Amino acid sequence: MYLAIAIQLSIICIIQAAAQGDTQVCSGCCTAPAGIPGIPGSHGNPGGPGPIGMKGHVGEKGEKGNQGSDGRDGLPGKIGPIGLPGATGEKGGKGEKGEQATTNSQPKSAFSVGYNVNPGRHPVSPMKYPLVITNFGNNYNKETGKFVCRHPGIYVFQFTSGSDSSNTNMITSIKKNGQHIVSAYEFGSGHKSASNMVVLDLVANDEVWTEPFGTSYNYYFSNSNIYCSFSGFLLYASA
Repeated sequence: MYLAIAIQLSIICIIQAAAQGDTQVCSGCCTAPAGIPGIPGSHGNPGGPGPIGMKGHVGEKGEKGNQGSDGRDGLPGKIGPIGLPGATGEKGGKGEKGEQATTNSQPKSAFSVGYNVNPGRHPVSPMKYPLVITNFGNNYNKETGKFVCRHPGIYVFQFTSGSDSSNTNMITSIKKNGQHIVSAYEFGSGHKSASNMVVLDLVANDEVWTEPFGTSYNYYFSNSNIYCSFSGFLLYASA
């Protein structure tokens, strides 16, 4: 309906325009009333981008900001080269006087005994050395041939046994309280010598001596040159 009205109004305007040449008086009376508003048109397509504007002026420098928080620790760096030696320092002052040393109170015990006569074929029993060379502390008993411990501690014992050519076999042992500890063995013709040494941990009244191993190994020889001997000493006392 609105479209038909619009067409009619358009026709009337055309007729009025044709008649304007004949008279101007009639223009006022022939003016048509305002028409009804037309239907809104559809939206147009978006416009294209405009030209790039000119570069603006550099702004003024801003004020200094507040200090930021500390960052995280970085990774450890590589070890640097060794530096040059430093200068020699000044000599230090004299130290304080030390405490006076105390006298060593450790007990002492040592002995050496031997055969200055020929023992020959010795029975299987403690060897009783008749010659006492040293008996510091008097812990070797010449009558029994045994060393008796009076000071507990670590002891060292050593023996040497000799034999002549006519007697062929010889084994000597160190015994502690009747228990075999170590031995030395020699056999064959000619003059022979055998020796051994041992370190023992002794307590009070322990006994140590030398003894032939058996009746087939008890041929000895000695004289004033002392080819058969037995020695021992306290290395250090127990606490």
